[in-house]
Amino acid sequence: MELAGEFAEPLSGGGHPVALRELAGKRIVAVAGIGNPSRFFSMLKRAGLEIEELPLPDHYDFSVNPFAAITADVILITEKDAVKCTRIDTINNDPRIWVVPVTARIDSALAKRIVEKCRGRPTA
Repeated sequence: MELAGEFAEPLSGGGHPVALRELAGKRIVAVAGIGNPSRFFSMLKRAGLEIEELPLPDHYDFSVNPFAAITADVILITEKDAVKCTRIDTINNDPRIWVVPVTARIDSALAKRIVEKCRGRPTA
């Protein structure tokens, strides 16, 4: 996982993206309901942000709003979580919530092995 462009976009769709570095100095809580939330948190720290971490169970459905009790200037979430959050008005309209686009990167050796396996060739 790596940052797609080192920026965050407002969950609500209103406003403009901001560079992550512009969030420095704000009280930030990073929330992730993904299989390995520590990768998301580490990525944000590598971008220079000081964050409080709130890992949620993988596939968290957000029917219980985890953001309601958070006292932070900014809440950063993954794109995966944003898909679910935009469907809930009380969450979607929270101006503190920003989405951080990320991209997955597959190791080139693994990618070669997958291609060879798909071609029916042995992978030793």
